[in-house]
Amino acid sequence: MRKYLTNKVISAFKPKVNKTKLDKAKSKLNIAIQETKGSKAKLKQTLFEIENKMPLTFKSQRGIKTMKESERKKKIMKDNNKVIGRMFKKALEKK
Repeated sequence: MRKYLTNKVISAFKPKVNKTKLDKAKSKLNIAIQETKGSKAKLKQTLFEIENKMPLTFKSQRGIKTMKESERKKKIMKDNNKVIGRMFKKALEKK
């Protein structure tokens, strides 16, 4: 390695903290602008795929319901109880 790159350590980065209302508003505006750019790019891609009769990259999110964490845990516990119950039944049948 080159000499000037050795022993160089990045010690810390100062976080960007919005202190004034104007800074907060600018930050929210920048976030909204980036979200808009992303949406625009997705729309252009979808229109291109429709024109060229290609399969869609970004499918519709309507009607898709994700499981909540508590529902997921309940389902896992229910499945585990079934498995443990079967194990006990098999153990009792062998005796």
